[in-house]
Amino acid sequence: MVSFLRHIAFRIWAAVLLGGLVSLALLPFFQSYLGLERNVLIVAVILLIFFLATGWASNRWALHAADHLMAEAGAFERDGMHIEAEDAFQRAMALFDSFMISPFVRRKRAVSLGARLARFYLARSRRDHTSEDFLVAYLNSNPQDGEAAQYWLHQVESGGGLKEEHQELALRIGEAQPKNKYIQRTLALFYLLMERTDFPALQTYRRVCDGDDSVPPEFIDELAKLFVKEKRADEWALDIYLQALAHNGDRSGYLRGLAACVRWTPVTEHNKHRLQTARQYLKGIDANTLKNMRAGFNPPVPSQPPPKTRRQIRPGVFLVHAARNLSEFMGSMGRRILDRIKKAADLIQHSRKVRRVLTGMLLIGLALGIGGLVVNTVRHLTVTEAPPVENEPEPPLRIISDPFTLQVAAYLKPEYAKSYVQELKKRGLDAYWSEAVRGDKRWYQVRVSHFATKQSARDFGEKLKSEGVIDDYYVANYRMQ
Repeated sequence: MVSFLRHIAFRIWAAVLLGGLVSLALLPFFQSYLGLERNVLIVAVILLIFFLATGWASNRWALHAADHLMAEAGAFERDGMHIEAEDAFQRAMALFDSFMISPFVRRKRAVSLGARLARFYLARSRRDHTSEDFLVAYLNSNPQDGEAAQYWLHQVESGGGLKEEHQELALRIGEAQPKNKYIQRTLALFYLLMERTDFPALQTYRRVCDGDDSVPPEFIDELAKLFVKEKRADEWALDIYLQALAHNGDRSGYLRGLAACVRWTPVTEHNKHRLQTARQYLKGIDANTLKNMRAGFNPPVPSQPPPKTRRQIRPGVFLVHAARNLSEFMGSMGRRILDRIKKAADLIQHSRKVRRVLTGMLLIGLALGIGGLVVNTVRHLTVTEAPPVENEPEPPLRIISDPFTLQVAAYLKPEYAKSYVQELKKRGLDAYWSEAVRGDKRWYQVRVSHFATKQSARDFGEKLKSEGVIDDYYVANYRMQ
């Protein structure tokens, strides 16, 4: 995902830089023919052409360089120059990990390059951590590569067996190639050595036993021992016990397994003959001995759970139990969330379909973002100012005949001024308020009427003051509202 974003960013910047220079050179020529409004479309076409051309050119150059490095690495490998060959392979891989190659081209070509490098590492007698990590990562992404997986399992078998950190990889390989006999047998031997009886291991054992080729007696013998140890008593275990007894008739443990299978396996047309053969092996053994022989074996159907009993919890320890249960619940929820996040990350890493969906969503979002920028730019560039109206008559000048007024109050809050104006209007006065800025403060002034002379304004102010309508006043210049 990071390389994809880097590749897109590189192409966008290259398109803007080169396409911008070309646009600056061509726009004056197109403007005389198409006008200013259509130049935006020309710029968009030029940027798109350079965006596509940059991707094509970078892909061609990087693929040519990668092919040259691959050929060079092959020549070094044939001449026994392993260090030089590995260096050439690593440089080719670095090209595929860089921003020069688009993700769609990389997806098609990186698999062949990874397969080539994996076979180079598999052919070497000694491997370091880098090569081992690469092989594990390659097989995790491509478990269907039977040749590489088979050779890797062969080397693991020669090296002492399957390690704990490779268990998941072995499971992916086994599920990807269920019909590969060598891989299934090798995995089955690994699982038998570890005495695994989980579902993936049992599924692998079944694939080996149900195959067309004959199963080695040693494998059947070890699987029967494992089933006896696990106390299995079902139809499949019956078949394994019978095959083991056919080669090792003196195994008393197998007879114990047969006794349990005869006791708990229901008779069908499919297993009738094998149950008769099992009874022949158990012929002559009394019922009490058979009961002792099958003691501890697990029937194929689950037993009934024991009845639940109610425990009496003392009130003093109730809070302790509640706190413990709450902490366990929070811990389990945290582990579940972390597991879900880990599974989602693994799914994104190993699932091509999920990566394609996320890449498509990112491309759609990027396209919508670029489209929005283009539309916004076009709207700004195509906005035209309204032409001025010629011979528009100018508004007539209003002549102020009464240039003076009375200011009776001034406030810092407009609601106080408005309230006082309403109060004065209720008294029949021509009151209004105005706004003025003095220094760093904004004042809201309350004024009354307008007068032709200062003296007439003073006389009216003294009259209002003597009547107690206002507290004080001063004569100000009247402004038209």
